[in-house]
Amino acid sequence: MSGAGRARPGRAAPARAGALVVGALASALGCPGPPEVPAPPSRRPDGAAVLPACKGSGCSQAGALLEAARAFSDVRHDYLLDTSSAMVPGRGLSRSAAGVFSPVGVACAQPKAATGALATAGAAAVAGATAAPGATAAPGATPAPGATASAAAQGRPAPGEGERAIDFRYVGIAVDSVLVGADVDLPAYFSAGGTLDKRRLRLVAMALVADEDPQFFEPTESVVPAPGGGCACGRATHFIGAVKRGAMVAYETDVTAGEAHGTAIGLFKARIEAGDRRVTMTSVGELAVEGVEGAPVAGAKGGGQAFGALRLDVKKAVPLAYAIYPVADVCRFSLAEPEIAPQPVDLGVVPYGATGTAQALITNRAQVDIRVTHGERTVEVPAHGSAELTFSWAPEGATAGCERQTRRETFVVQPKDAASPVVPRERAVVVPLQVTTGMPTFSKHEPIATETGRSPDYGRASVDWTCPAGYVVEQCEPQLSSCLSSTGSCNAEGYRLTAEASADGRGCAFRCTGPSSSIWGDHGCAYTAAMVCRLGCK
Repeated sequence: MSGAGRARPGRAAPARAGALVVGALASALGCPGPPEVPAPPSRRPDGAAVLPACKGSGCSQAGALLEAARAFSDVRHDYLLDTSSAMVPGRGLSRSAAGVFSPVGVACAQPKAATGALATAGAAAVAGATAAPGATAAPGATPAPGATASAAAQGRPAPGEGERAIDFRYVGIAVDSVLVGADVDLPAYFSAGGTLDKRRLRLVAMALVADEDPQFFEPTESVVPAPGGGCACGRATHFIGAVKRGAMVAYETDVTAGEAHGTAIGLFKARIEAGDRRVTMTSVGELAVEGVEGAPVAGAKGGGQAFGALRLDVKKAVPLAYAIYPVADVCRFSLAEPEIAPQPVDLGVVPYGATGTAQALITNRAQVDIRVTHGERTVEVPAHGSAELTFSWAPEGATAGCERQTRRETFVVQPKDAASPVVPRERAVVVPLQVTTGMPTFSKHEPIATETGRSPDYGRASVDWTCPAGYVVEQCEPQLSSCLSSTGSCNAEGYRLTAEASADGRGCAFRCTGPSSSIWGDHGCAYTAAMVCRLGCK
């Protein structure tokens, strides 16, 4: 299922080194020679609130997000965060060996105007040629069938009332302006040639909503052929792409060179656990974060916690970021890396042994038709068009609880016309997948009995059980019951045996009561308590 009418604007391209440039870089875009790692502002940003001894619910959420961040170690993209929308799409950027971006005083690309028909592969391959069309039809053109792809058609859960379909989700650590793809060693940020003696440590949870219109780019006159092939745009290695809307929550704390020991996550966790008042919180837009509440579960990998399915729902989207693309994407005969959304691809809650399936939308940013091979399936995507890819996963494991698993899948991109002189000849694009999984059911059986006597302690026959974290009760049943009534029944002659689900649906309450005597006769109650819980991760 492909077609230009289904394309949307540029999205997060996978498997690139992750770097976010905020604050100081945003203000320095028009000035040459900023520091490689921009300094954080000397005052708290607007909207920051000091958490009381870091004990409030917000800081509790920060601790849970630190655990959730590990599931996003493979989700990377280059973005510039700018809530004021002051940046200019197409402006050149220079990327250092450390992955930090600095602005250069030249425009390397410009938004490509949409036309009513797709350009041919040959015409699109000429640098500086008339703008090839985007996926949006010209005014008055008849939309292609299925031009509007619903959230359900794209394989993602339909957003609830007031929510937006999410193209990109991320939870992770940032040092100063740099978003790292995984945890980092803090001392390296004070010994790698930097001039600052204080860094801003950030824990970021962000989501970008699905784009409504496609946005593609073409080179400016500043892009010239480079010796040996390709092209160049002064000192620029990348350029600022399309604006992205979404919402973000960030927890921040400053770190001096003398405090920088060990990992960023380790230091952040220590300050949260110590109730450090230097931890502050800021928010942009309105982001609802759900599913990060964890509870220790025996058998969980690493002896850690089990979490429900993380949900980042954008209740209010605002201009938040700009995509970054390499200058090579607008070079002559460039096979630009396609984009895939959502990132990561979330298959939801899938018990061990079951197979979960989800769809993602791939958008071709190249000016030539491409062929995408994923496993045994091949789909063709026109220039600036889009198509769906299906991902399946049958997770394995033995954890009684909600376990977050991640893995990477790769699809190969080649030009549809094998004779096209594109560079590179093919691309391998990595897509991160996530799933929330666990044993389909959890069962517990145990014999319960009072002693036999004239006045037995019936309290010994009363037990309350709770399902493991992430499970809800499915069955509460007393089995093999036997009481000292004349018929052996536990529901006659003053005996009563009950098994009921708890009010919150998280466990079972078993009760057995009966007669007592101080003169004659023996009494007693015995049964096997049986509880079955099913996986119910939120």
